[in-house]
Amino acid sequence: MNSYSFSDVAVQDLDEICDYVAQRDPAAASKLFDNIRKRCKLLADFPNSGKSYSQLSPDLRGAIVEEYIILYYPRTDGIDVARVVSGYRDLEVLFSS
Repeated sequence: MNSYSFSDVAVQDLDEICDYVAQRDPAAASKLFDNIRKRCKLLADFPNSGKSYSQLSPDLRGAIVEEYIILYYPRTDGIDVARVVSGYRDLEVLFSS
């Protein structure tokens, strides 16, 4: 069975996103978290199904959930989630630092 893991930064991203959404709608925050988790499970089984973001970092891939992007690295037995960010963020700036 393939698996997924979150980097410390990705965990922080998720906490911040869910806290922000929960301020307006706790149920929406819970649903968003569940949708991200479900997409990660699917990506773990099909790690090359996401869009390539190799221009930002070698082997980096991404998948959209609502207005957020799960940025991850495929591995032989799943994925490693590097970041979960708003689709409105400048990804080049994010990965240049």
